[in-house]
Amino acid sequence: MKPLLLGIGLLSAVCAPVVLAECFGEGEYRVCSESAMDDDGNGYVRSWDAEGNEYHVDVNSRSFGGNGTETTSSDSDGNSYSIRTWIDSNGDAHTRDSEGNECIITQEGQEIGCD
Repeated sequence: MKPLLLGIGLLSAVCAPVVLAECFGEGEYRVCSESAMDDDGNGYVRSWDAEGNEYHVDVNSRSFGGNGTETTSSDSDGNSYSIRTWIDSNGDAHTRDSEGNECIITQEGQEIGCD
């Protein structure tokens, strides 16, 4: 039973995101932040101060189509953004974001629409 529990503990430690936290300031006013990101590209950033102000950004990443990823972010102010990246059957790299920007980099290194 001990090896099983040790294995589960090690697995959860490896899969768990690393959390970084720190605070700045002196006296009564301090600003703190905390961030974490896991191996899959999912994570968050949170900040708060001694006056009760808070802000956060959440980031999520997922695979699609076998050769691409989509990363999305949203914050506590209602902003959101996403970007997709993939390689097509010709080996060209593509990106497309939620603001309508598109970019293709061909295998030969030519940039198309990449402003």
